[in-house]
Amino acid sequence: MNKTRKTIFFILTTIFSLAAYAQHPGLLLTPKGVKEIKSSMGKYPGFDKSLDEQRQIADQALAEEIIVPVPKDGGGGYTHEKHKNNYYEMYAAGIMYQLTGKKGYAQFVQNMLLKYADLYPTLGLHPAAKSSTPGKLFWQALNEAVWLVHTSCAYDCVYNYIDEKDRKYIEKNLFYPIAEFISNGNEANYEVFNKMHNHGTWATAAVGMIGYAMGDKDLVDKALYGSNKDGKSGFIRQLDILFSPDGYFTEGPYYQRYAIWPFMTFAQVIQNKQPELNIFNYRNGILNKAVHALVQSAYDGEFFFLNDALPKTYHTQEVVYAVDIAYKNNPANTDLLNIAKEQNAYIISDAGIATAKAVHKKKYEPLEFKSEILRDGPNGDEGGVGILRSNNTCMVFKATSHGLSHGHFDKLSISLYDNGNKILTDYGAVRFLNIEPKDGGRYTKENESWAKQTIAHNTVTVDGTTNFNDDIKISSLHHSNILYSDVSNKDVQIVSGTENNAYKGVKMQRTLAMINNAAFEFPVIIDIYRIISDTVHTYDFPFYYRGQLVATNFGVQKNVTELKALGSKNGYQHLWLEGTGKTDQSNAVFTWVNGNRFYTITTLNNPASEFLFTRVGAGDPNFNLRDEPCFMQRIEGTQNQTFVSVIEPHGLYDLTREVTVNYKSNIKLIKLIKDDSQLSVISIETTEGESFLLAISNDISKEHNSFIYNGESYKFSGNYYFSEFKN
Repeated sequence: MNKTRKTIFFILTTIFSLAAYAQHPGLLLTPKGVKEIKSSMGKYPGFDKSLDEQRQIADQALAEEIIVPVPKDGGGGYTHEKHKNNYYEMYAAGIMYQLTGKKGYAQFVQNMLLKYADLYPTLGLHPAAKSSTPGKLFWQALNEAVWLVHTSCAYDCVYNYIDEKDRKYIEKNLFYPIAEFISNGNEANYEVFNKMHNHGTWATAAVGMIGYAMGDKDLVDKALYGSNKDGKSGFIRQLDILFSPDGYFTEGPYYQRYAIWPFMTFAQVIQNKQPELNIFNYRNGILNKAVHALVQSAYDGEFFFLNDALPKTYHTQEVVYAVDIAYKNNPANTDLLNIAKEQNAYIISDAGIATAKAVHKKKYEPLEFKSEILRDGPNGDEGGVGILRSNNTCMVFKATSHGLSHGHFDKLSISLYDNGNKILTDYGAVRFLNIEPKDGGRYTKENESWAKQTIAHNTVTVDGTTNFNDDIKISSLHHSNILYSDVSNKDVQIVSGTENNAYKGVKMQRTLAMINNAAFEFPVIIDIYRIISDTVHTYDFPFYYRGQLVATNFGVQKNVTELKALGSKNGYQHLWLEGTGKTDQSNAVFTWVNGNRFYTITTLNNPASEFLFTRVGAGDPNFNLRDEPCFMQRIEGTQNQTFVSVIEPHGLYDLTREVTVNYKSNIKLIKLIKDDSQLSVISIETTEGESFLLAISNDISKEHNSFIYNGESYKFSGNYYFSEFKN
């Protein structure tokens, strides 16, 4: 392109951008979208339902008195919920004004904004604030940002209705002060605004969106490129740092769900206002990948419990926004239409109507939930999450970085889902969101003393201490690694991860294989957890399960009259010791029932092993913890240890027909045949006479491996070998 053409292109682009800046509405809803929605009313039931919901919110708001209370309560309290409802009402009323032209909707938004403009300059920090970044309207500045994101859209929709005098008053007394407070109200807020964290994303989206609505390029540039506008922080930098090349969000799926809302919303606004930035193609389409990674990080619609997490599904409003916007900006994403149809809800915007039309008019294949490895870290080199799926069974393996402030100390932990149920569980977070009597809806102290501790997860704890001595500063310097994986063969899927820094002088490798074979009713999981240490330790290896104990192959001495905590710190103070057992058999067998299916863990016994039966709930005076049971193997006075377990779903428990089938495991015996720095080899014998061999590599530098079993020599290349024999 010659100099003259470049100049013309720059001028045209600048003119177009300035025109887009001045257009109202122009954030999420545009004049084109308004026209499309009006002409589509009555044609798409799911969209009509969503539109009716917004209409009902707006109409009810118009019928009631506008109340803008002085902030007082924490999450879930009256003033918190009232300010939250206010932004939803303004948002709905702004949309309805654009679609109906009825002035009452716009007048409602104007009147409420004027009340907020009167109140906001009088406010100090929130009286219930306990956060390091307190808000004024809410107990934390994060909620202030969420308020501004929604209110920006409402203001954009009624901008041309409000006269210039009132606009200036609202902007001077409300929008500029709140944007300044969020981005620079104090040192902590400034830090969050420029931080790589979901709070930072909400903050930059809020300031950028109100900047676009007011036509203030300075605010927009700060939101995009950081307070200093140098690109070292801000929204664009967050896209670089917070997502791996696969779209995995470093804080985990629960917070990816929350962060995807401002990420996709602000991106759509940027696309509408500054299309020359080509935001949806930035970093090889990272936002599109993020939506796909999020959807894949779910089982039966519910997101995996990794790090701080509560039960959330992809039916939540934030994922509705993400799916609609992702499809609108890349219509090749037809697999997302399957999710949109399940959601049966749409944003009332250009993106929402485009998605609703496509759901009804386009042919698309159902979304495939697949086995994959989602890499962690900006460059994809900080470990990752292994997802192994077969039929309705899903194993999740966490070998990631810490996960910022919402991360847990649970290196190489697992979760298992099957038959529509949680089978082996990650606790998630100890929080009662927006239940004001429960610490104001904030995280309870047990989130630190229990949920984040290593012993709270399905992984090995060494000497009763937490990974990295419970020090996030040290943990954040390190990450686990995915040593190798192969999900290409549906009959044998495998992932192996390592962790060498969680405990000084201790190296860990955990390998999981999901096996589909006719010898088993359902997919089984082989779990090989290898520990190499410089010194002698005590190893605790728990399996937190959902369901009811059915049987063990060893005696259990249960504490039936008095319970004591398993320990006094590092999460052990929250475990009741309900019983203990030992066995001299080579395998220990534990069976429980969950739903209409039985599950058995067959684990290799060690003469030093003791089996502990624990339950969450000790040291909890406020009843904050769920009383979840656990089957734990403890080995004391051991240096190197390889745990070998097979997790087997089996049988049927049908209460309706009073039928019980195959409640006993099909596994007769597991053995560790070889275990050294090169290879670990196990054999499995079933009660029906089948035998299996699994050999896994412990040293990927070797191209070829060999071992001897029953006098025969076996050689293989690659990272694993699996074989079946008939006896």
